[in-house]
Amino acid sequence: MRRTFLLVAVVALAATLFVPATTAAPSTSEHVLSREAAGTWSWVNTGWDVWKTARDGTEYVSGTEDGTWTGTFEGSSSDTFAGEIHSDGSLWGLLSTSFEGTVGGKSGTLEILTTWVVPERNPDAAMTGTWVIISGTDELANLRGKGTWVYEGADPTDHATYSGMVKEFVPAA
Repeated sequence: MRRTFLLVAVVALAATLFVPATTAAPSTSEHVLSREAAGTWSWVNTGWDVWKTARDGTEYVSGTEDGTWTGTFEGSSSDTFAGEIHSDGSLWGLLSTSFEGTVGGKSGTLEILTTWVVPERNPDAAMTGTWVIISGTDELANLRGKGTWVYEGADPTDHATYSGMVKEFVPAA
């Protein structure tokens, strides 16, 4: 399980190193189509594991979930997450999302990296985070974007609202 957490942490670090390059200004042979992104993301946990360290009581969590996206992103995802629950009850973690569907009427797959934070151990606490598109395939190969998301913990439907910007780098004709 610790291997899963380390793998997700390495992916997150790599993503932060490459994000500026993916959002750089287009060359003179391409232009950018930008649009706001907004909608909902719901999920069903398909696996969940928690274990503690012997020294400080920090709990580590990892698991998987199946997601459904509506709004700008229309489709489904397979998600893998890992995180820490601290002794004060706060949580933080990383989630890797493999999305398949459409964005703006174009179809393909996306790899999305998501961070999440819960400031306190409370089943009604809100969870917040950020998302960034790492890569895409097919008609979504040139799509990049980033934004934020919020989950209101008291909501029994397990869905979050997301918002942000997506940019499509389009070769000039």
